[in-house]
Amino acid sequence: MRVHLIHCSYHKCLTVYFRRIMDAVFNRCLPWGPGYRHYNSHLEDFYDDFHAHRVTSINNRALDLERLGRFRISRFIRDPRDLIVSGYFYHKRGAEDWATIASPTSADWYFANGFVPEGLRDDGSSFAQYLQSIPEEEGLLAELEFRKHHLESMALWPAEHPDIVTYRYEDIVGNEVAVFRDLFDFYGLSSLERRLAIWFSRRYSIRKRSADPHIRNPASGQWRQHFTPRVRKMFDSEYSGLIRQLGYPVD
Repeated sequence: MRVHLIHCSYHKCLTVYFRRIMDAVFNRCLPWGPGYRHYNSHLEDFYDDFHAHRVTSINNRALDLERLGRFRISRFIRDPRDLIVSGYFYHKRGAEDWATIASPTSADWYFANGFVPEGLRDDGSSFAQYLQSIPEEEGLLAELEFRKHHLESMALWPAEHPDIVTYRYEDIVGNEVAVFRDLFDFYGLSSLERRLAIWFSRRYSIRKRSADPHIRNPASGQWRQHFTPRVRKMFDSEYSGLIRQLGYPVD
């Protein structure tokens, strides 16, 4: 039985970087093979089709491991508090079309597994417009609501599994090639696949693409600058256990 190579991450956690590498290797350089596909957060589409590809990826979801057959899963995680800060600034500028949809519904945001904040439902504007119209503190709280399903899914993964490897965003940035070399060894890629993937991991690294508009600020610990006591209290009331579970410092 073939081993399925699957990558799971979260919005604003190097998802574009991973996708660029895999698309370049398996769809452009090796177009005769089964290829690579990214499913955003479309869970049922993933389950229906993941087995047909050499590598697949999906965001913002915890997977039912019993439905996967033989697998090797890589996971990227990031301090959830920094995900909130990064997402807030990214969504505020309307960088993606879905953030400019007026009066969005859960169906509109299914592809991102996003939760529509209560204030936005009452406001009737787009997510970007809503964030632009309110103070930063309120915007961070709205982003925290948006991330509800993402953060819940983080807690559902097993703490340890022999066929799952987890890398922290904080350990990847600035060390991309070494981390991806380890990841490709874990996947068991062929010599050709590995050489290509390492080359593209270097080409698309954050250092090489510092002018990329998708990248705002890759530094860790930004939440300490932006979380007000109110935001911190709200986050801790819901997710302090998750921070401990993931092994990040509480303060």
